Amino acid sequence: MPPRFPARALPTWIGVAAFALAVTSISVAGVGAAPKQTPTPQLGFNSYVQDLCQSNATWASDAKGQFTALKALGGNSIALAFPIYTASLTSSSVFARRTCGTNFQTPSTARLEVAIKEAHALHLRVFLRPLLDETTLQAMGGWRGVIRPTNVGAWFRSYLAVLTPYLRLAQQQKVEYFAISTELDSMSKKSNWTSVINTAKRYYKGSLTFTVTWSVGASGKVVHAGTAPGMDAYQGVNLPDTATPAELLNGWNGAVTSYNKVPFSLSAATIDEVAILAQDGAYQKPYAWSLPPTTNPFDENIQANWYSMVCSFFKTHDMRGIYFWGIWYANGANAVLTTPSPGLAQEIQPASAAVIKSCYTGT
Repeated sequence: MPPRFPARALPTWIGVAAFALAVTSISVAGVGAAPKQTPTPQLGFNSYVQDLCQSNATWASDAKGQFTALKALGGNSIALAFPIYTASLTSSSVFARRTCGTNFQTPSTARLEVAIKEAHALHLRVFLRPLLDETTLQAMGGWRGVIRPTNVGAWFRSYLAVLTPYLRLAQQQKVEYFAISTELDSMSKKSNWTSVINTAKRYYKGSLTFTVTWSVGASGKVVHAGTAPGMDAYQGVNLPDTATPAELLNGWNGAVTSYNKVPFSLSAATIDEVAILAQDGAYQKPYAWSLPPTTNPFDENIQANWYSMVCSFFKTHDMRGIYFWGIWYANGANAVLTTPSPGLAQEIQPASAAVIKSCYTGT
């Protein structure tokens, strides 16, 4: 998927994969029984979690306020998507870092623990999603799905080392789901994943997800033993702005059954991320972060119709879950828009929030 970007949470633009770390050490104790699973669908939202050096009080308040607002929309699960980093498209290492006043904003395990506890206190499930930041990669004309490390073995060792504290945290806090890979198309078919997944399972006994990119031209679709399939759904459809949700659904169904198939049963999969701009012309490019407002004017019905279609797709195929993108952790309860906002066309608009609530609550 081409990059998506956080909006209101940032003083300057950085990629929807913008990532880093000053990881707080945690005890390795606590690896025991698997976190309790539930067969009910995951009805969720992605909260993009950047550590902007807020106070501890603000950090906790943002979590409680936002998660309460999202639960009111019918959500039962929160995906905490957070950034990790690499230096270039060919770098053989990955790192996590937080440096105040910079684009390095990886939350530590201690910070994420606070957010996890706030979510669980509200009886919400938690899905941890490390995302490889694309700020540097974009400047080089690429994204996370086309990295090509010069030393593949070293890259996987580094990647696992970065994820290990978060896997241990997930086990200790009984996190329900953890994404072992997200949109790493160029790396997805490497044999190294077998070792990475087996090692991850030593630290974390919950559900590991391997998330593939589902969009035009994506080549990283694969299944790995020991993981549940997930898809970041940015498949466009060549239909006019007047298209109905039913027509849009036909477009997605046509894609998944013919020219853009996935290597797993949809009923076994979750939509781990889905989004679209509230602008004319977005149906062809749901992955776009921005479109010129002069040629693609704001229209919240575009987004609402798309999300209505996505809900139908999710339910028609009896999928395991769905997570809408467009919520920024640092905005707290204010992350849920209450008035249409052309300047924030990439965020969930009020009409779309109503569609999502109806989808999640059946009302």
